[in-house]
Amino acid sequence: MGLDLTTLSQQVRQMSSTTAQGAAANTARISRVVARYSEEAGKEQHWAAAVNLSREAFSWLLARPVEPLDTARDLSEVPSNYALVASDGSQIDLDRHGSAAYYLINIGRVFLRYGEQPLARLSSAPMLYYRDEDLYLGDGINRVAIEGNYLSARRDVDEGVALVALADEFLTDDLPALALQDGTLIRWTLAGAERFVQTHFLQRYLDYLNTMRQRNIPVASYISRPRSPELVGVIRLMFCPDVDVAAGRGAVCAKCSAIDATGMPPCAPCERLVDADVLAAQLREGQRGPLCISMSRINIESYGEHLIHFFYMRIGRELARIEIPRWVAQDPDQVDLVHALVYDQAARGQGYPVALERAHEQAVVRSADRRTFQRMLESSLYRAEAAVGMSAKQESKSFVKG
Repeated sequence: MGLDLTTLSQQVRQMSSTTAQGAAANTARISRVVARYSEEAGKEQHWAAAVNLSREAFSWLLARPVEPLDTARDLSEVPSNYALVASDGSQIDLDRHGSAAYYLINIGRVFLRYGEQPLARLSSAPMLYYRDEDLYLGDGINRVAIEGNYLSARRDVDEGVALVALADEFLTDDLPALALQDGTLIRWTLAGAERFVQTHFLQRYLDYLNTMRQRNIPVASYISRPRSPELVGVIRLMFCPDVDVAAGRGAVCAKCSAIDATGMPPCAPCERLVDADVLAAQLREGQRGPLCISMSRINIESYGEHLIHFFYMRIGRELARIEIPRWVAQDPDQVDLVHALVYDQAARGQGYPVALERAHEQAVVRSADRRTFQRMLESSLYRAEAAVGMSAKQESKSFVKG
């Protein structure tokens, strides 16, 4: 039996009612939080210092503003001729019940050139990983499997390496250019990883960023419908009476001294809000908000000269988050170029960058392709007389499907 839609229909109605009530309550909280944020425009250095004092003991994600909080920068002119490369990846995960131990990463690769000599090159690059050194990482003492978050990290690295190859093949110095990725440049999946795992993946990823820096090709990533609360974390500090920059004292959530009689801290209005809630009314179509630095531990401790900055940009009803490394953020011309080209791409893609859409189309492994690959694999293993086979659990599922 599939879904019991009769039972679900009542739950859906309850969900809709609860969502509507929550939206009304959020409106009042957002207004209060936005008002507090607006009051502090012009005091960015003060709040940057407060962030530095608080980040070790603060319980929330934080950003450090590097531009005025009320920044609403208009879109600069889009170059009539420009080029960009983009990549996206998908994967077939390691299946421990399958006929062999492997995983597959497929990278969608896109080159687009606009203007007097338009050109497009779309391709995909699949890679099958099955050797022991592909399946495990070790430091001589510890050994971990490349699966879950670690497999995502490997795919992220492969996407970056693909951009380098595309840049080498197609990008020239005579056109403005951009390298664009989907999702974040911050490798959050490695934040809690063992040190040798972080080093293995991050070094390769930072090498990719360094190559792009040497080529003077700005790198950016695009996050649709972002749910980050890093800028909201700064506003929490604005509500916090424990913060005293002059005295060198930051916020310590675990020892909050101002919890009221209901058990709520002063920063409670910020609860469940995200950065886009705060900046939504500040930005008109095409405008971007202030540049900020993500204060996530992995970014601060591991990225060095590639320290990830971000800004939000209005594209239709959505505020997208754009991330760039420090060497791009410190060059106003490159920031303006990223702003203009990413917006142009989103406009061409009806709200989502067309280059990333095409990269995803190239990367995705469809069900029919997956089945064909599985048959090809099993046939090859059989001809090679490889002593492998499905687990009893997988065989039972295959029998039921049949």
